[in-house]
Amino acid sequence: MRARHASAFAIMRSLHSAAPLLLLLALAQCSNFLPPYETVPPPLTLPEQRAVTASGGDNRVAVCYNALTTTASRVLAIASASCGPGTVPHALGRDFQLSNCPLLQPARATFACVKS
Repeated sequence: MRARHASAFAIMRSLHSAAPLLLLLALAQCSNFLPPYETVPPPLTLPEQRAVTASGGDNRVAVCYNALTTTASRVLAIASASCGPGTVPHALGRDFQLSNCPLLQPARATFACVKS
């Protein structure tokens, strides 16, 4: 009986701790408080650097966003605007390293700008 009481207490305590974060995320989604934005693409590996040098330059963009509050179409629209006219963004990858994106927008999508 005592173990069941302790586990119920632990569940309630974790819910109590998570409540402020959940409330913040809900408010952010409703108020458009965490808009996605362009950031620095991740560093290239050595083989990627060679390929970029051969193709004539690094034409990549990256977008920081919150996956809970931002749609994929909105991220793609920011990448399209960042790539510029005459190019189309193609997804290269996504990471959650927090090196260039803040804690509440931890996802970074990277796109290659390809001539259309």
